[in-house]
Amino acid sequence: MHIPEPRRHLVRYYGWYSNVSRGKRNKEEDEQSRPIEETADAPRIDGDRSADARSFRRSWAQLIKRIYEVDPLQCPSCGGEMKVVAFITEHEVVDRILRHLKRKEEGKERAPPG
Repeated sequence: MHIPEPRRHLVRYYGWYSNVSRGKRNKEEDEQSRPIEETADAPRIDGDRSADARSFRRSWAQLIKRIYEVDPLQCPSCGGEMKVVAFITEHEVVDRILRHLKRKEEGKERAPPG
């Protein structure tokens, strides 16, 4: 009886620590911190909160630069700025690209280790 079934949660939060309670508190804090600029002609838009949240987020490139001290969007050969054009998610396409790069590397001769 003391050993739980697989994938069963034993910790449940009630009261102050529950998700519902925390969500309500966060919502109240957001509403209290927002300046009141409502008029009869211009009601407040809830989209303002998402713009504030986005301003606190960092892009993935800034986080990688901060952690690894390398700018992932800087071209290694010319130092120019690069941008993301597409994400490749198909396994076959990724394999084809990697095979092509491997063939390209095989033609180059490496210098002996120093």
